[in-house]
Amino acid sequence: MIKILTYSHIFAGVISLVVAPLAMVVHKGGTAHRLWGKVFFWCMTWICFSAIILSTLKWIPFLLLIAVFSYYSVFIGYRSLYRKQLHQGMGVTWYDWMAGVVAGIFNIGFFVWGMYLVVKGHTSLGLLASGFGFGGMLVVWSELQRYIKPPPGKFDWLYSHMGNMLGGFIASVTAFSTQVMTFLPGMMQWIWPSLVGVPLIIFWIRTYRKKLEKGNRLAGLLEIR
Repeated sequence: MIKILTYSHIFAGVISLVVAPLAMVVHKGGTAHRLWGKVFFWCMTWICFSAIILSTLKWIPFLLLIAVFSYYSVFIGYRSLYRKQLHQGMGVTWYDWMAGVVAGIFNIGFFVWGMYLVVKGHTSLGLLASGFGFGGMLVVWSELQRYIKPPPGKFDWLYSHMGNMLGGFIASVTAFSTQVMTFLPGMMQWIWPSLVGVPLIIFWIRTYRKKLEKGNRLAGLLEIR
């Protein structure tokens, strides 16, 4: 069972790393974009499921941390497509709340664990764990706040979809980097995907936001169905 989970986990990870860039370069909202996006989402779903089992059986805390951190981001991004009326206070379900609460508990636990490691002298490992845990808590808090106080912009779902799907991809690249790119310095293996990816996310979201604020129609930027 462990071998099947391990190999399928790796296979899904490789597929996710291939299809995510494909979804980025094709026409947004088109058939190809939707196809590769769904493949990416379900690959990330299996990666998370298998990682939870493997990390528990073998006790690999960071595998569990990255799995929960990355999947919650992808979950938000995918669900954003079904919450286009969130600015009107509609579309939030009980499983949106449940996912946020579960992710929040995990991230709080890893933040506390990271602080414990720092106190015990495992500084690098502790800072990584607490850093990811704190970042995860911010993501969860920001998302739950949107459920309580709906965002004012009607295109918020688009920015959420872009930011969170790309955020999940960054986390997936981070997992790949730590396992394969061992020639990099230890800390750099963990942080370079974020150093490269986060500024790009900010740039892309601002680009779409400016175009929409200037009066461009959404149908002119995306293939709406």
